[in-house]
Amino acid sequence: MIVSRIRIGLAALVVAAAFGGQAGAQDLSQSHIDAAIVAVQSAGAARGFDSVLPAIAERIKSRLIRVRPDLHQEISATVEEVALQLAARRQDLDEAVARVWAKNFTEDELVTIAEFYRSPTGQKFAEIGPRVIQESLQSVESWSTRVGEEMYEMSREALTQKGFEL
Repeated sequence: MIVSRIRIGLAALVVAAAFGGQAGAQDLSQSHIDAAIVAVQSAGAARGFDSVLPAIAERIKSRLIRVRPDLHQEISATVEEVALQLAARRQDLDEAVARVWAKNFTEDELVTIAEFYRSPTGQKFAEIGPRVIQESLQSVESWSTRVGEEMYEMSREALTQKGFEL
């Protein structure tokens, strides 16, 4: 699930890149960062990060339980308590991602991106874009495998015709 949500963010970046331009490494105003936050939220890119903290908690539980399996219940409960305490830090992640977007897009571009993702087409893209991208990558892989085999056979035949044994 986290992979598909991250792919939403990547797909959003691909579409956003189509709008062109870059903001550069300039100092970012608060309105620029705010526009980036809206764009990231509108694109659904941040949803992909909702499972990051729970995934970290599961890794920590497993790590601690391997050390003390007899404390598995206490470890699980404690790690969950700590994870809840750290949940407020999720906003830090959103702002960090927004800063990446703000560094790569002007404020106007971010507004345009957010408008696109609020449109019916943008909402559809945010929903099915990751699947379309995954299917596209699978098509590329299948095609390259077929063409690679064909190229191999044709090359072998050509080398054989030139008198080389393979």
